[in-house]
Amino acid sequence: MSADKQQPDFRPEFKPLSAADGKDVGGLARAATATLPLADGSVTNGRAAFERYISPLAIENRRKMGFSGGEAAYVGETLVGFIEMRGPDQISLLCVDPKYRGRGLAERLIARAASRCAALNAGGWLWPKHKKYRFMSVHAPDSALSFYERVGFVRGAPRKEVGGIASTLCRLPLPRSGGSQSGRLTARSVALFVFSGTGNTLAAARAAADGLRTYGISVSMNGMHGSPSIPADSAVGLAFPVACFSTYPTVRRFIEGLPAGEGREVFVLGTCGGFAGGMQGPLGAALRANGYRTIAAKFLKMPGNYSDTERHGDADREAIERAEAEARSFAIGMIDGSETWGRGIPLLSRMCCALGRTRLPWDFFYRMFPIKVDESLCLGKKCWRCVKICPAGAVSAMGALPSVNPKLCESCQRCVGFCPSGALFHDKRNGVRRAQYRAMSFEDFTSGR
Repeated sequence: MSADKQQPDFRPEFKPLSAADGKDVGGLARAATATLPLADGSVTNGRAAFERYISPLAIENRRKMGFSGGEAAYVGETLVGFIEMRGPDQISLLCVDPKYRGRGLAERLIARAASRCAALNAGGWLWPKHKKYRFMSVHAPDSALSFYERVGFVRGAPRKEVGGIASTLCRLPLPRSGGSQSGRLTARSVALFVFSGTGNTLAAARAAADGLRTYGISVSMNGMHGSPSIPADSAVGLAFPVACFSTYPTVRRFIEGLPAGEGREVFVLGTCGGFAGGMQGPLGAALRANGYRTIAAKFLKMPGNYSDTERHGDADREAIERAEAEARSFAIGMIDGSETWGRGIPLLSRMCCALGRTRLPWDFFYRMFPIKVDESLCLGKKCWRCVKICPAGAVSAMGALPSVNPKLCESCQRCVGFCPSGALFHDKRNGVRRAQYRAMSFEDFTSGR
């Protein structure tokens, strides 16, 4: 559409639907449905019924009686889309200006409404504070049925015709309090943010991106630094390692600094040496509170960064390839809706995530696995790679050798894994060096692909 080319940076402003929107809502609904049949053989009756339903007086009466709420999307002073809700869990109207279709606006309006409805399922560990909402429903007209099914709704009743308007009841499953959420990735572009220490997570993220691209979804790969700018029609992917049953402070700060979700879809791909600790539970709750629609979370077992005196090359490579295959399968599963976002382990996951916000686990970890420098191998001023790539700023150039600040180090192992001469290492308790590990070459790690 030409409108898409004219306004590539489409950033609507969302406001609660109010009485002042009544006239514009009716006009937009009329324009959006002007050429659409409402029922086979009953277009005249259906059109008259629809006109009465979208009249400003009817909209205002529904609002005054408490039957409706919703949200309007504006570009400047122009209403470009809206969603009217009957109660928190039933869509009564959803319309987008024809000039703004194809930009994911309808999907975002639905996701924002679903996020608000799902938030009402929040409650205590033993009892809910509100009524449980299992689904968000809509009576989808024939012309919109395929759209609703594409964004995750499933048919809940046979098609029927009332007053000249034919529709099919469809339902979108909502996450329960602390429970898992089945989602389907509907966005056609993904902003994938990756943090990787030794390359494990980057390898998995690239595999997932390849899986998404196979189905025509564009993926941009980005590091976890700064304040991200996310296109309005993009889903968000977060790929990172699990550490101390939580994740590194660098990753946590980045996620906490994400802009408001405004209904965007989000998924997580994590890597770990064994047990992830159920961190997807509190992480999902935080993302939903920030306005994101959680789609799926997957944690992959990959080679550990800590080893004895030698690595097992073939076993490591097999583990990486197995994880890459699982990551591609995860991407495909998100598209067909078969992946989920689990609830985690309620008490353990919350405690670990809370502990990860302090320095306690990272100081303990560094005492267990201190990083040392072999002066005979260090390239010093000829290299300083470790200084340049440390995400926490913990490695500094002190004279001819690097120095690691244990109060800043997050033990991500990037400096150890990618030291070209193997000068940085972990010392075992018996004085024997631990073997160096990285999932890929430094050139591949920094290639940006």
